[in-house]
Amino acid sequence: MTFEDLPKDVRNIPLTDRRIAADVIDLLIGDGDRRDGCVALMVCDEEHRGILPIVLSDVPHDADLSALVSLLDLLLPLVVERGGSLLMGRGRPGCGVPTDIDRAWHQRAIDSCRAHGVRLLGFHVATRDGVIALPEPLTAAS
Repeated sequence: MTFEDLPKDVRNIPLTDRRIAADVIDLLIGDGDRRDGCVALMVCDEEHRGILPIVLSDVPHDADLSALVSLLDLLLPLVVERGGSLLMGRGRPGCGVPTDIDRAWHQRAIDSCRAHGVRLLGFHVATRDGVIALPEPLTAAS
């Protein structure tokens, strides 16, 4: 998907649709961020529509997870105040097969969102091969 392909009413589409969510992550995380590493967050409103994209660039693929937790501990209380939700992505070099580090980032995101009472709409990994969604937490999938 490109910016030219976006539906005209994209601001009104909830990011609960996994295909749309993956497309949004694909747009947020460019080629440079995939090569150099990044964290992408889309803060959503109470109806799960994207309202604030945040991309932190130059994040090493093996960055300390405590930094991710600190970031989420700063951001998530603000999301709670709005009754919103969060969509996350991780850009990294390499192939699109999820790694143990990807899974660790995903689990930390699940744990942080759960601790703050924020719905995590999805966690995606973006590489040169494309965007892949990691599985939903078991409680959400069951």
